[in-house]
This record gives sequence, C-alpha cells and structure tokens, in this order.
Amino acid sequence: MSSADANTARPAPLACQRKAFDLPDDLVYLNCAYLGPMPTAVREAGTRALMAMASPTGIGPDRFFEPAERARAGCAALVNADPDQVALVTSTAQAVAIAASNLDLAPGATIVLPGEQFPSNVLAWRDLARRGLILRTVERPREEEAKAEGCSVAALWNRRLLDAIDAHCAVVAVEPGHWTDGSRFDLPALSRRAHQVGAALVIDATQFVGVHPFDVQALQPDLLVAHCYKSMLAHYGLAFASFSDRLLSGQPLDAHWLTRRGAENFSRLVDYQDSYADGARRFDTNVRANGVLAESLAAATTLLAGWRPLRVSDYCTRLTAGFDERCRALGFGLADPVDRMPNLFGLQAPAQRDLEALRRDLQGRRIEVSIRGRSLRVSLHVYNRPEDLDALLAALAAS
Repeated sequence: MSSADANTARPAPLACQRKAFDLPDDLVYLNCAYLGPMPTAVREAGTRALMAMASPTGIGPDRFFEPAERARAGCAALVNADPDQVALVTSTAQAVAIAASNLDLAPGATIVLPGEQFPSNVLAWRDLARRGLILRTVERPREEEAKAEGCSVAALWNRRLLDAIDAHCAVVAVEPGHWTDGSRFDLPALSRRAHQVGAALVIDATQFVGVHPFDVQALQPDLLVAHCYKSMLAHYGLAFASFSDRLLSGQPLDAHWLTRRGAENFSRLVDYQDSYADGARRFDTNVRANGVLAESLAAATTLLAGWRPLRVSDYCTRLTAGFDERCRALGFGLADPVDRMPNLFGLQAPAQRDLEALRRDLQGRRIEVSIRGRSLRVSLHVYNRPEDLDALLAALAAS
C-alpha cells in the first residue's frame, strides 16, 4: 500500500487509547488545542535522551543527526510528504517567516487570510503589508448573513475566501479549521484557486496533524507547518514544515553550521562550507540536535502512525454522536459536523453567559476547556471517552 493509500483508506475503527497516557481517571481533558498531553511512550523517549546527558561520553556526532532524521521521516509520513522537503523548525512562526522572506512578492499584491486566524500565520504577513503588500482579511460572516444566503456560516466564509483570491493575490494563508472553533476551511478548493492564480498556499496545521489526514501531494501547499505540542502530542519547541519546490532553494533565516554539507564530520568543521545539506534541511533549526525534543517527536510520530490520522478523526467523530442535539437543548450553539473539524469545535453560549466564569466552574469540576473569542472551545484526542462529553453536558446543565 502506498503512503497516500495509507493516509486515506478506511481502516478498522480505533478504540480509546487512554491507557497510553498518564491522565488522572477523574480528569475530563477537553483541551488538546491548548496543550496536548504527552503519551507515556513519548515522555519515556524524552527522558532517556535527558538521562543520557548526565554522562555524555556515549553521545557521538551521530546523535546530532540520526534522531532528527527519524523525526523528519515520521512527520513526513503523517502528511504524505517527501522527507527531503521537510524541515525541523522551532515554531510555526519561524516556518512562515522563512516562506515570507523567500517568496517573490511585488508591492500591491494581496495576501488573503481568514479573520482572527492564529497569530503565527498572520504577523509575518502584517510585516509585509507595511512594505507595500495588501492584507486582505476575510472576516467570519454573521449568522444572519449566512441565513440570508441560505447556507451555513462556514460555507459562506469559504465562498468569500475563494472570491478574495483573484489575479492580484500572491499568498493564501489559512488553517484547515479555525483555531477558535474548528470552522472547516475547504483546503482542496482553496488550493485549486490559489494555483489557478499563481498564489502561494501557506497552511498552519498545528491543531490538526495527527488527528486528521493530510496529503501534501494532493494539496500542493508551498508550506504546510505544524508545531508538534498540540495534536501531535510531542514537546514544545520543535515543529515540522513541508516546503514546495518554489521555496526549497531559498535562503534560511540563520547561518547554522549544522545545516551545511558535511557537518557530520566534526573534525573538519573549520573547513567552512557555503553549500547546504540536501533538501529542506537548509531550513532546519539547530534545536533539532536537542535529543529530548527530537526523540520525543520521533516517538510521537510512531504512535500517531500506528493509530493513523484517519482512524483518529473517525474516533473523534464517533465520540460526538448525539452531542449536538443535547448541547443545543441546553442553549448552546455549534456548527454542524460537516462545517467543523472533528477534533475541535466551539460552543457558542447564550449572550448573557459569562464564559470565563463558566470555564472556572468547569475547571472546579475537573473539566478542562478553553475560551477563545465567544466560543467555549472543546478539543478531543484518542484519550477522550464518551463519558467525558457526558460529564461536560451535565456540568453545563448544572452550571
């Protein structure tokens, strides 16, 4: 089976994987979009790397490279990318900055993005706007506008995003789903439109890699990036980025010796090299040599590959069966499943409800969620149980 088939074929349903974590049994953790719990295997991999530093005589030059290559290959497999086109970076923001500094963008061209997107895929584009490019932000439609158009808010939002991508568009910067409430963006349609006009497509998939199938061969983004401490359940401080051919020969932000050709030969590092290591490795952070981060990420990708993103997505969908109707009966609104990502969605409280007071009340009941905008954000993963959502609904009713 090819990697593309493995990413899309319908496998056997996934069971709850809570035993792979050390979460307290009484904790209802619905907050993976804030910080993903670290599975036991991931924690142990990082701990072994940390303990090795206590007596580092056994750490040879290969340990600066080999764990990173395993992590790179694991990340690439999750999104059907070529490992040579994957860089290990410190954050989403760093990868977006690399793209922004290497794209050939003329003054007057537009950068299209949805309103209130996470800052990591916004701030670099705002900097370019101060240098003559035009930021075209497509805000979330109001409910009344969507009703007047006879469609959902998410459908109208996607329609307006597609309309904004015209001959003047140079960059489309999006998420698979909105980070505040999971509103689904139509990546295949946005990709087609971006390619039609020659615009670069930049996708921040931090909230969704590992819990949702991606195929960069099909979407052909110029950059797909994910910081690995949320849905990928790894450590904070290491992200991965898949770059297109348009960017692969670009200039890195930093001049690291670790990313130069022949860096494995520590005895010859005084023979300074101008040429880079193969592929996207030129964009790597030197933080990739941190064994705690690299080993944790490699272990996380092994777990996620075994669970398979399609099965994780299906598991999250099955967890919420019947949830919508019960939630609306309590006065909370949420998008239909077709309009939201399966692992992340927002509950819209009645206007008079104090969301922060509600969050604190839930926290007192050992239920962890986040407030983002006007949404009570719920985010799921393989450790969640059906009774977690039952507990949330019971607490909402009681509060």
